[in-house]
Amino acid sequence: MSANDWRQACRMTFGAFVGWALATLFAWPYAVYYAVYPLVLIGLAPAYDRHVALQFLASAPTGMIAAGLMVAALSAHPVVMTAAYLGFVLCCFGLMTGPRKLFMYGAVSLAVCSALVHYGSYPYPQMAWEELFWGAGGALVLSVVLYIVSFALFPDVEPRTPRIPPPRSPAQRRHLILLCTFGATGSFVFFQLFEMSDSLSAQMATVLILLCMTHDGIWTAGRSRLVGSVLGSVHAVLVQLLISSWTGFWPLTASAYLAGLLWFSAEHVRDRTGPGQGFAAVTALAILYGLLGPSDDLIQNSLYRALSVVISISAMLVFISLLHSLLNRFPRTRWEMAA
Repeated sequence: MSANDWRQACRMTFGAFVGWALATLFAWPYAVYYAVYPLVLIGLAPAYDRHVALQFLASAPTGMIAAGLMVAALSAHPVVMTAAYLGFVLCCFGLMTGPRKLFMYGAVSLAVCSALVHYGSYPYPQMAWEELFWGAGGALVLSVVLYIVSFALFPDVEPRTPRIPPPRSPAQRRHLILLCTFGATGSFVFFQLFEMSDSLSAQMATVLILLCMTHDGIWTAGRSRLVGSVLGSVHAVLVQLLISSWTGFWPLTASAYLAGLLWFSAEHVRDRTGPGQGFAAVTALAILYGLLGPSDDLIQNSLYRALSVVISISAMLVFISLLHSLLNRFPRTRWEMAA
C-alpha cells in the first residue's frame, strides 16, 4: 500500500466514523445516511476535486425533489410512478455516460432518489417523510464538509494520475444507458412488489453495482459485493459475540466500528478497481451500524441483511445478463468493442 493509499483509507475512515458518531450521539434520524454517504464521496473520489464536491451537493436537491414528487404525487398510481422513476433513472445514466464529466452528479442523484423512494413509498407510520427528507439532505451536506476536512487532515503526498474513461460508440452508450436503466427499474419494481421496507442494504446494493455500467463490470462488482457484504456482516457478528455484554456501551461499539472501517477501507484502496470487494464490505458495515438501534440484535440484523443482499444481487445479475442478451439483438444497441 502506497502513502497515498493509506491516506485515502484514513480519509474514508474519518468521514464515515465522524458522520456516524455525530448522528448516533445527537440522535439524528436515519443515521445510516450519515454513515454511508461520506464513504461514497470519499471512496469514489480519491483525489480532491472541487467539481466533484459541487456535483455531490447539486445531486442532493435533484434526488430529493425527484423522490418528493414521486412519493407525494404518484405513490397512489404505481404504474405512473414506475414510469416516472424509469424516466429519472434514464436521465441519470445519460448524464453518467455523457461527455460533460457528470458521473458523480448522475450517480448520487440516482442513489439519493432510489433510497428516498424506497423508504418513502411504504405507507407505514414510522416512515416519517419529513425526517427522511431532511436526514438525507443533512447527510449529503455533511459529507461534503467531511470530504474537505478529510483532505485537510490527510492530504495526498504525491499527485494522482487522473482516470480517463474509455471512448464509447453511440451504440455502446445506448447499450449502457438502457441496460442500467432497465436494471435499476427492475430493482425498484421488485422491492415495491415485495414491500421490503427494512432491506435498504439489499436495495442499495443492486443500485451500486450498476454504477460499473457495463455487463462485465456489473458482474465483477456483483461478485465483489456478495463477498464484501458477507465479510462486513461476519465482522459485525464477531463484534457482537465479543462484546455481547457491553453492546450498550457506546465507546466500545464505536471502537469496534472504527477498527472495521479502517480495515475494510484499506482493502478498498488495495483493490484499485473502484467499488470492489473492500468497498462493498465497508459500505455493508456502515449500513449495518447506521441502521442499528440501541436495543437491536446486531447478529440477527447482520444475517438477515447478508441473506437479502445475496438474493437481490444474484437476481439482479441474472436480470442484467438477460437484458444484455436482448439489447445485443438490435444493431442500434449492440455492444461492439471498439477496434
